[in-house]
Amino acid sequence: MQNRNRLTSSSDETEIASLMSSDSIFTIPYFQRKYKWSAKRLKQLNGDILNVIDETVMHFLGAIIVHGRRSNPSAPVIYEVIDGQQRITTLFIYLAAIVKTLCELKEVNEAKVLFLKYLIINRDTGHIPNLRLHSCKEDRAQLNRVFEDLYSNQAFKKALDNVYIKYMPETGSRSGILWNNYRFAIRFMKEQVGQGGIQRIKDVYTAILSSMSVVQIDVYDATNGPKIFDSLNSRQEPMTIGDLIRNEIFSRIACETPEVVDDIYERHWLPFYKKFKQDEKELFDLYFFPYGLIHNPNLRKSEVYNALCEEWKNIKGINAPEKIIQSLSEYQNAFIDIACGKNFQNQIKKVRRLFRNLYDLGTPISVYPFLMNLSNAIKDNVLSENEAIKVLEVVESFLVRRAVCGHEPTGLHAVFKKLWVDCNKKPTLDSVKAQIKTHKTVAWPTTGEFKEAIERRSLYGSSITRYLILEYDRSLGGDQPDNVPWIEHILPDSPEKSWFKIFTKKQHEEMKDLLANLLPLSEVMNKSLSNKSYKNKRTKYLNDSMFKSTREFANRRNDWTPELLKKRSKELSEWATSRWIY
Repeated sequence: MQNRNRLTSSSDETEIASLMSSDSIFTIPYFQRKYKWSAKRLKQLNGDILNVIDETVMHFLGAIIVHGRRSNPSAPVIYEVIDGQQRITTLFIYLAAIVKTLCELKEVNEAKVLFLKYLIINRDTGHIPNLRLHSCKEDRAQLNRVFEDLYSNQAFKKALDNVYIKYMPETGSRSGILWNNYRFAIRFMKEQVGQGGIQRIKDVYTAILSSMSVVQIDVYDATNGPKIFDSLNSRQEPMTIGDLIRNEIFSRIACETPEVVDDIYERHWLPFYKKFKQDEKELFDLYFFPYGLIHNPNLRKSEVYNALCEEWKNIKGINAPEKIIQSLSEYQNAFIDIACGKNFQNQIKKVRRLFRNLYDLGTPISVYPFLMNLSNAIKDNVLSENEAIKVLEVVESFLVRRAVCGHEPTGLHAVFKKLWVDCNKKPTLDSVKAQIKTHKTVAWPTTGEFKEAIERRSLYGSSITRYLILEYDRSLGGDQPDNVPWIEHILPDSPEKSWFKIFTKKQHEEMKDLLANLLPLSEVMNKSLSNKSYKNKRTKYLNDSMFKSTREFANRRNDWTPELLKKRSKELSEWATSRWIY
């Protein structure tokens, strides 16, 4: 077989022999997803191996993304695998299958050389196992079983008499995909023996070790792993910042027994994690950026993970996970209330309503750090409820006016990330207004601009419109049904011909998406009315709608004309400016 040449210009392109024989351990985080390569993927790998052997070509296995850790200079480098679990595990069990096959062919010495060079580190590494691969919780018993199968060959066991080996603590089932794929690899090796004897097996492991390569990317910041992962179009599921933080927390007790780790996981991590699932929403990964900004308002999103690791660096010992999770939990309830419209903080009715408003209007996550601080300050009696109410009202007015006038949320991050500190951690209505207005590039619409937008801007399709419509319904004493309303065009988007006896085509185009032409309806009623005349719609509005504003609209208007639409636009602009006064 010809000597292998690089397939890329990267100095980090590494042949599998170098990858697996270096003084390093690849660890799959304990709570990571389990190994799952299918038989189809293994058959593809078998074909690649045979192609390398028979056509003397090289094969590139892509990039693996890791985050290196070293506790002291004499210890192996521990590479936490961010992307590459499936390939590394498969290569590892293929090498184990080669060792097994060599033992059965009585090539024990050659099997021993491969075993010591690629499968274990033959010394005390300071970790419970000294295998070169530490699999996740679900796969550990299966990987141990692979090594037990190798040791079942008595001649091989005798040859390893002075070899230092420590298995991983037994977790997970002893049967599963990893074990099945190891047996699949052994069958492949036996097929190759049948075709070419011992030399064929040597060709196989030479192909794997010397003619296959990867690019190993060791990221300084583990949060960059998923970004690189996405850019490389990997077909596996990337790790999220939540995964990385969980793994960082539990890395502090990596040498504890599985029973201890699982107990801490069940008692502390799972309750914290599960609370982020609310009403089918998965809020977990959204939490860490606003949480990080509370501690350092100048953080960029890509810096949060490293900043948290730095904050936790001196928290050690068996109680470290509990202490870190307690710290992370400090703003959890406030975050969920804002992100999901709940009341885990047990705020009084008026405060709860205002936080719910901010949820209903779709407050951008850039505002969350300020609101989370505010919520905790109310709960802890650091800020009076009356003052907090004024602050919440001014924030809502600012956000609603901007949304109605069509200002994008870009720029809000600069306003709110330091607002809590800028207000000396005791915000008032006046200090919040003053600090926001120091940001000259972030518009705060005037009352005139706000009224103009309500009257003349096409608001159908805007993210704020449903909130405006429901708030108007609430202002009339509506019952606020649980049903999320559909937005009805009174003058239809695609009207029947009779409408054009009342509205010109130009008026239709200019007026159909104005707020004054929109009403809340149930989905069923909205679909049933479609493009019908106002006379037909009015009866349904008046008698069957669950929304008070819709019934009230029909009760007041026998017809719907351009003049009446303009009049309602004026009415709504007056209402809106009295509702959001700042």
